[in-house]
Amino acid sequence: MVPGWKLVDVLPSLEKRAVEYIEKSAKGGKPFFLYLPLTSPHFPVVPSAAFKGKSKVGDYGDFVMQTDAVVGQVLDALKRAGAADNTLVIFTSDNGPEITGEVNPGAYDRLKEFGHASMGPLRGTKRDAWEGGHRVPFVARWPGKIKPGTTCAETVCHVDLLATLAAALDVKLPANAGVDSVNVL
Repeated sequence: MVPGWKLVDVLPSLEKRAVEYIEKSAKGGKPFFLYLPLTSPHFPVVPSAAFKGKSKVGDYGDFVMQTDAVVGQVLDALKRAGAADNTLVIFTSDNGPEITGEVNPGAYDRLKEFGHASMGPLRGTKRDAWEGGHRVPFVARWPGKIKPGTTCAETVCHVDLLATLAAALDVKLPANAGVDSVNVL
């Protein structure tokens, strides 16, 4: 770890850097790509002081609220930069909620203690075979392209994103498209 680095500073630092990148990149009017992999809601759960106690469902809830605020700042930056109306924004996660151990209280504990089901109506959590561990939010916003409130019953898989975005942008990917060719977009 870098000396002086604090885990509680990770989300605010990512937010700051993302907003700065958007402000800088949008100035030229050219398309830009920002991949912002947030550390939340993964362990360690470290909401900043500004969010501590806000959710009324423990540190995990506070951390999720902070995540929402970070996404809000990114959307606000797009709007201020004049890029909100022609930018595709995708918000998703890689797995369902943590059961317990690393995150305390875990998903089932939060359900008992606060009546909050992090996995929604689905059964299961991270690292198990049930849907609650694998079905995750996938929210896409693209003004003029995706009608607000639209839902999709299809299964969406993250491994499809590169090919899907290339098709949406009418970009032909090389036959060996993989991690090393993401810069094609």
